Amino acid sequence: MPGFRTTPLTSSARSHVVSQRRASALHPLPALLLCTAAVASMPAAAAGGCEANFAKNGSPFSGTQYTSYVTVDSLSPTDALSQMRGILIAEKMDVITEDPEGGTLLVEQRATATARAIPTMVTVTGKGAATKIDLMVRIDKGVLAKQDDIKRYMCELLAKVEGGEAGRLAATEGAKAQNAEFSAQKDAFLFSMEIAREAKANAVALNARHKGRSYTLSGKIDYIQQDGEDYNVSFDIPEMRDRALSPLPGQANFRVGVACLFRPNQLATVLTLREKQRVTFTGTFYRYDDFKKMAWLENCKQVR
Repeated sequence: MPGFRTTPLTSSARSHVVSQRRASALHPLPALLLCTAAVASMPAAAAGGCEANFAKNGSPFSGTQYTSYVTVDSLSPTDALSQMRGILIAEKMDVITEDPEGGTLLVEQRATATARAIPTMVTVTGKGAATKIDLMVRIDKGVLAKQDDIKRYMCELLAKVEGGEAGRLAATEGAKAQNAEFSAQKDAFLFSMEIAREAKANAVALNARHKGRSYTLSGKIDYIQQDGEDYNVSFDIPEMRDRALSPLPGQANFRVGVACLFRPNQLATVLTLREKQRVTFTGTFYRYDDFKKMAWLENCKQVR
């Protein structure tokens, strides 16, 4: 995939029983590999301003932060944020959280088997009739990235923002933009390990990142129980002490349980299920609980 490439640093460069799991598995009470436009299309003024304002802080050993900004005339902060929303979603980024009143927008490149999720933060500030747009890209520690590639990526994004009537029209379209639909098929144990790794890094971001995403998971049933009006079917995820391999450096050293919540209208399906049966379920991500170390999918259905 085109864009800037991130590379992990090499090493030379730098317990619950089943009954406890059943109790904790009840779902909670209500309580950059990036595609960018050609740099040739970048207006000279925007390119020059962004490049001149570009800065880097940190290192691969502590994490690196890249920042830049531009000021666009005849543009309100609200319209600037809406434009950036549309621009970033068009670049295959996911909106994680947005605060129009506070003038902030956090998006991420989706993680893949070979690339970590890379966050990009947008902050807009009114300057009279103009708006200053700050852009920040954060690269985790242990990951290398080419500075020139990141600068090009950031400045191409900022160059797309328009002022005046064109900017207002672009903001209207940007406000309507929605994250691309997400669907993935995974082994339940591998999914558990991925969630554990993300939880170790930032459990709060994990829920914002995965909420509403569709997953199809395969594995063996550990147990089945009623959970309020729903039916909780949990996958058999080995305890840490029962795993053949110890966690590698950087991996989570705790187990994350994974369960599917079936609605009452799926009772006929639930009644046919048995412990240790191998199954495939599809559902949408509901929540991760960092205290219980559990992740749930909701509105689940069996795939036959």
